[in-house]
Amino acid sequence: MMKKKITKIICALLSAVFAFGMLSGCDLLVSDPERDMKQVVAEVNIGGDEAALDKSFSVLGETLQDSTKAQMESLLSTDEIYKQDLVAYFLSYGYNYMSGSNSGYGQAFESVMSDLVSSKLQSQFAILYYLNAGKVLVDKDSIDNEDGYVADPDAPLSDGLKMDKEISLEGYLAAQEGKSGDEAAIAAYEYFLTQEEINYAEYLVMHSINQTIDSYEPKYIDEESEETETSSDVRTTPTGANVISDTYYPSVEKDGVKTIDYDIYTGSNNVSDCGEYEKVDGSSKYSRTRAYAEFITVLRNNYLISDSEKSVTDIKELSYYNVELKSRLEALLITKFNATLSLKASNTITEDTIQQAYATEVLAQKESVQGTSSFTTTMDSVSDTSFVVYSPENKTYGFVYNILLPFNNQQTGKISEIKSYYKEGTKEYYAARNTNPELYQSIEAKDQRGTWFTGETDYSFDATEKGYTDYYTQGGSSYLFFEDSYVTSNEGIDRYAGKYPFNGTVEKNEDGSYKLTYNKLNIVEFIGEMESYIDYVTGADTATGKYYSGTSDNIAQWNAATSEDSTFYKVTADYFPKENGEINQSANIYYVGSVGAVKTEAGAPENVLVKDSASYKAISAVNELMFAYSTDTGCLNKYYGYSIASIDETTSYVKEFEYAAQKAVTEGGIGTYYVVATDYGWHILYVSFVYNGKKNDEADLGNVFSTGFVYSERTTEGTFSYYYYQAKKSSIVSDYTSSKTSQINAQLNTDSVVTMYKDRYADLSSLS
Repeated sequence: MMKKKITKIICALLSAVFAFGMLSGCDLLVSDPERDMKQVVAEVNIGGDEAALDKSFSVLGETLQDSTKAQMESLLSTDEIYKQDLVAYFLSYGYNYMSGSNSGYGQAFESVMSDLVSSKLQSQFAILYYLNAGKVLVDKDSIDNEDGYVADPDAPLSDGLKMDKEISLEGYLAAQEGKSGDEAAIAAYEYFLTQEEINYAEYLVMHSINQTIDSYEPKYIDEESEETETSSDVRTTPTGANVISDTYYPSVEKDGVKTIDYDIYTGSNNVSDCGEYEKVDGSSKYSRTRAYAEFITVLRNNYLISDSEKSVTDIKELSYYNVELKSRLEALLITKFNATLSLKASNTITEDTIQQAYATEVLAQKESVQGTSSFTTTMDSVSDTSFVVYSPENKTYGFVYNILLPFNNQQTGKISEIKSYYKEGTKEYYAARNTNPELYQSIEAKDQRGTWFTGETDYSFDATEKGYTDYYTQGGSSYLFFEDSYVTSNEGIDRYAGKYPFNGTVEKNEDGSYKLTYNKLNIVEFIGEMESYIDYVTGADTATGKYYSGTSDNIAQWNAATSEDSTFYKVTADYFPKENGEINQSANIYYVGSVGAVKTEAGAPENVLVKDSASYKAISAVNELMFAYSTDTGCLNKYYGYSIASIDETTSYVKEFEYAAQKAVTEGGIGTYYVVATDYGWHILYVSFVYNGKKNDEADLGNVFSTGFVYSERTTEGTFSYYYYQAKKSSIVSDYTSSKTSQINAQLNTDSVVTMYKDRYADLSSLS
């Protein structure tokens, strides 16, 4: 997994350090501090107001059954919020309340108090709701892990999943039998969670504790081992890099049982026994035990563990651990209930609802397009949740990825020298520039990802060391990037293949630093590398093209099979004639190619991003190569790349780029790539998407997606219909869950349900 440099760990954990330091260093505790921390500052029991409960269930169009009401007293107990809960929550999350505003500590504590009460209302209501229903149903698009769920047997075509666990009043009470306090609360929450969710909650507690101990440890590590050289000018990373599922936890499976492969490292145990936990650089048993001792001291000073808890070797046996676990489980139950509300919202969405929304959007964009001066501005807003469904009629627009292999300083100087002899942009200038052997023939492509090793964060991993084999092995090294995305979770990064290793040799020193040696490629070698990698990712040997072979009387030809047969470096001014007052830029296009597998798919726009399609795989390969080689950082992390206007429109791009891009979009289409020369170096342009307003059917003019929104394809990931449905559903679900949660909380937050003892935490709420 990726590792932060140790010099940055404290910054990443500022919230924990800041909070502990604030509370342990100020005089906010009274004369009998332990008793003070044990005070109850609020009590919550939604069973105290039956009328409020009835109204809350009616908010969701449901009725609280008499059988549930009859056992209300045994099902619901009063949740007591202690002052130490308030402090513990602040220790974990207080910084979030203060970092985004000018609020002081007192206001932050009031916000924490409000959230704690709200959480109790929501968790108690969720418990009663599920017991009343006798089952747990959730929206499949609102959870990250479907283990422990099955399709809703009563509505198999809906978005609902049913937790594969029997829910009953009797079972709930049996789960808590013989338990009290935090143990009973933990059993109650776990009753409504899957084993995966329970494991995740425990992992979160352990991970949080490890992070806090990590933040103390550097002060006990030899100063020399703290120093790590980092690069400040770090290469941009792809959006979503090393972002894993919200419910991911390290695991190991034995005899069909999945368990957590992670533990808390205290120094009294071996780090090798802590699974996937990665120790702080330079850590030793000495430094870790000292850091753990400091952590325990802070807990004691804030009365989060009692004086009676003398043995602290096993942190999981401490009361603090159960307090944290209870909090995490409660949070997961609330999250699950939101997924239940999401299902109720999604069940209100009909095919007609989405079709009407789509028709309205097409009409609105059609009217908008008629009056727009630059359709490319609209194109630039495209994303997973923002769509262009109508484009100007009888015109073709598109997107290109741009890989720029630049001139070095000497070559840039040579360009300036040529400009002193020939006027820039003339046919004589182009001929002199293209035929100079010191320029395009001498450009060398170099892997730009060095700072992904040496920057603040080391994103690299050795595939050989990890036993990982799913990557491109022809040339280059065995070092790949973003292990969390491609190995830890295997979820990948959208539109980014992730299989192209660093192109060069990598030597890792004992101190964790790297010595990198770069393989450099000329343009012919780069084209071969690109086509080879596209073929690898698409799984088809179909990426191929031809070199420029024009003559002065027939300039637009690309028929040369090899670079040696090309006439690109032999052009004269006659190869650049003017047509309608503009220079024909064909002789600046060195190479024209396409991915045959993409062409075979016919480039249907609604299916371009279906993940098992050749078009998606090719886009992912080229996008990754752009991150690896391009010095044009402006194109990185653009959804489809640069927007390209219709061929009859003028753009702000340099003429050679504009000509090649518009020609590739209009004449080539999706899957086409051009190599073109400009004053910046070589540009490799790949057409990723096309808006073709020219249709065979007059009634279909301008419609981007000929099939429109197809309801039956809404669950096929990658299709336009899938993304459109998810976007509309997300908006509806968000509004519904927010509204219903607010209504339920408002109904339940009565004096009969919530009792506040503000005087007992006034010392906290009055802090400035």
